[in-house]
Amino acid sequence: MKIASVLNKLRHSIHNYYVFYADSTDLLEKAQEKLRPLPEGLRMVKLTYENKHLYKCRIGDMDKLLQCSVNGELWVVVDDDNIIVAFHYGTYRGNRSIFNNVKNCDFEHVSLEVDKRYQRKGIALHLLYHTVKNLKYDDVKNKRLGTCIKPSNTKSIKLHELIGFKKSHRVILFHIRRKKDGRYTFINIPRYNI
Repeated sequence: MKIASVLNKLRHSIHNYYVFYADSTDLLEKAQEKLRPLPEGLRMVKLTYENKHLYKCRIGDMDKLLQCSVNGELWVVVDDDNIIVAFHYGTYRGNRSIFNNVKNCDFEHVSLEVDKRYQRKGIALHLLYHTVKNLKYDDVKNKRLGTCIKPSNTKSIKLHELIGFKKSHRVILFHIRRKKDGRYTFINIPRYNI
């Protein structure tokens, strides 16, 4: 029984991703054409350790999200009751993310999630657009963005291609998550740079 458990964990540690790239200027132009206003009662907020006590999260672990975005940006969409219904985070050149070291682009878009009740309302596009529009341009050299998307995530692939992301290549990696000193760290073998 123990061997089966170990084999199952190993199987779930192997991941396939497509790597996508976009130019931030092109992305902003294409996204702006498709952008709709946020639905009534929702607003965009930059989440930090200082203001996290003001919000409740339905769709993820807020502390884990903040840990992952220490060297990047964490934007959320909240409703009138200050409940987070969507989030997006990413990280800048030279910093570590969950998946890769960001070297060949300025900003890695790491994760975007929208509560099921709010999907198909343009919120994901709004989050992507807002994040790119508000990048710290001191940390941005060539205005290139990158992301990894699982081949099975067709909704995300369509959204990214709609606003100018282009598929570059496919990567397969062995992904290990471990907790050290109360923080999650991630090891990927082999190590790919976005």
